[in-house]
Amino acid sequence: MIDVATLPVNKQFTRRLIKPDTWIINCYDPNLAAPHPHLLVGGERALLIDPTWTKLPLRRYIEECVTDKPLLVANTHSHLDHTNANWMFNDLPIYMSEIAWQELQARRQLSDEEGRWQGHPKGDYTARILKPGDKLDLGGGRVVEILPYEGSHSAGSLLYLDRAQRVLFTGDEIECGQMLVSGRPGSTNTVEKLLRNLTALEEGWGDAFDFICPAHNGSPVHASFLDHLIENCRRILSGIQGDLDVGSMTYLYNPLEDRPAGSVRRAIEDPTTRRSEWQGSSIVYNTQRIFDSQL
Repeated sequence: MIDVATLPVNKQFTRRLIKPDTWIINCYDPNLAAPHPHLLVGGERALLIDPTWTKLPLRRYIEECVTDKPLLVANTHSHLDHTNANWMFNDLPIYMSEIAWQELQARRQLSDEEGRWQGHPKGDYTARILKPGDKLDLGGGRVVEILPYEGSHSAGSLLYLDRAQRVLFTGDEIECGQMLVSGRPGSTNTVEKLLRNLTALEEGWGDAFDFICPAHNGSPVHASFLDHLIENCRRILSGIQGDLDVGSMTYLYNPLEDRPAGSVRRAIEDPTTRRSEWQGSSIVYNTQRIFDSQL
């Protein structure tokens, strides 16, 4: 097997142009569920959304093969598959929500094994905090706006709206393979909350984007996918239960996925965890966290 790290940097990554000056970068990873960074190039600056957890030289690839514009970095949320490679950009502005920054600082206090840093440096940077309504001006009329969103996957999630290209970047809050709505004890995430968030997004900003760019399992997806997710939520709330088998090619059943065997077994065997599929959308949820009143 070829050691990808020994290849020239332009062979370690590929990129797809989905809109003018808007790239999806593919980082080699045998994990089928690995997220993809998105790069938005403006007139003066470029914005990298979610460097992911790659150990390959992503920054060098961008600077040598994609753009020479100064870089900004932004995270959609704190989960390590989105933030582990932040360390490559220590000297650059790295943006995220206050909650995401607090969560990352808490992880820094853990051991490598507990924190699952996977051999990455923990990063010597202080995040710049974004909140709904803030904007990142990339120059040349390209401004990325932070939308209000309560977070149904991660409390610290941010959505990034590129009005110029009519694209919404959602991290894991809208996802094509499976929307993971945490049902762990203490969680405040419910299917009812997800429906409330998606409905507010569609009603408030649905006319501002034509495409959605999730981090995993396919990007971009047409904005009409949002309607199918909303319908799926309503089906669950109406009492239509999802399947007990919650696995998929990119969740639990991928043998190369970096997930402890014990947690895989618990998820598969847990009778309260369900997968609801509707019109190409999938929501993995907990039957004890469907309604807000169950909290």
